[in-house]
Amino acid sequence: MNHLISPASFSRVLSHLVSCGSLSAGEAVRYRSGKVPQQFQLALPHGALLRHSSRGYVIDGAGSRDFQADLAWALA
Repeated sequence: MNHLISPASFSRVLSHLVSCGSLSAGEAVRYRSGKVPQQFQLALPHGALLRHSSRGYVIDGAGSRDFQADLAWALA
């Protein structure tokens, strides 16, 4: 289960991760400017992953305890 997110949502997710201390501000700036590692993925609070795919940025719920909670958190 996964959900494609907009660039604006991607930016908000990065801001959320910086505010909760799981991502540095410097990393967020690099990621926003498109400088992401080849196998880019970041863990979200409920176990889902933020990944880059050929379609864009997706919230991937495989193995997540609560995909819907992470999706709502990411889109808030």
